[in-house]
Amino acid sequence: MDLQEEGLIRLLTESTNRAILTVLTNASHGLSVTELSERLVSEDAGGLDQTVISLHHNYLPRLDEVGLIEYDRDENVVTEGSYSEADAEWMNVDVLDELLSQCRTGHKADENTVGRLEGREAVYDYCRDLADRATDELFLIYASDELLDEECLPHAENAIDRGVALYAGTKSREAREFFRDRLPDATIWDPQMDWMYEQSSHPRVSRLIVADRETVVVGLWDEDADGTKTEIAMIGDGKTNPLVVLVRELLGPRLDHLDYQSDDFLGALPFET
Repeated sequence: MDLQEEGLIRLLTESTNRAILTVLTNASHGLSVTELSERLVSEDAGGLDQTVISLHHNYLPRLDEVGLIEYDRDENVVTEGSYSEADAEWMNVDVLDELLSQCRTGHKADENTVGRLEGREAVYDYCRDLADRATDELFLIYASDELLDEECLPHAENAIDRGVALYAGTKSREAREFFRDRLPDATIWDPQMDWMYEQSSHPRVSRLIVADRETVVVGLWDEDADGTKTEIAMIGDGKTNPLVVLVRELLGPRLDHLDYQSDDFLGALPFET
């Protein structure tokens, strides 16, 4: 990975940068900084004036420098950048399959390689085994409630009984109730990870599992033209494994503050969130 690619990835891990790119993608024309700020403020309820200043001095110049956007300071107009087509190609299913085909495939991955699993049952089996092997912490996110499975609960319960801290997150309130009712000792929360939940034509993340911060499963939906879904997964094992390092970077400090994002904690605050 060269320095430009590394800088690109670091920019895309910031939620504000991703929000800017999403707004521009959905816009039918270029936007003024004020128009862009108004759309961002409507999403996160921030201050308009402060947003304009932050965009002008911080976010837009950096995104423009790497080609993710085009920022005309003279005309005060922001448009999509030159990376749009390249990003779409990178996330194309065929390109993803080609990338994964170059990785060592099978049921295991070592410190230097990324493994691949095909099919929902293979992913379930690996995740259940991961829960059985966890010794300290088990962190999971389901992007939808269709992956909830009663057969996984005994593995999660056994992990909790061994003293493993279990964190379960999902945008679905029904799914959070599922976890809360069946795993009362787990921390349940509503993830704020837009890169998992934004609607897109690209392959979408189906689930994310992190065990002891050194083993990672990233599930992806592969949907056919007729709407049939299959699941593939990338797996990384070891603290220096590339996939493990990338996921830890994306999650950042969230791993250490999940108690404060839980429904129970937020519901007890003396103000609206």
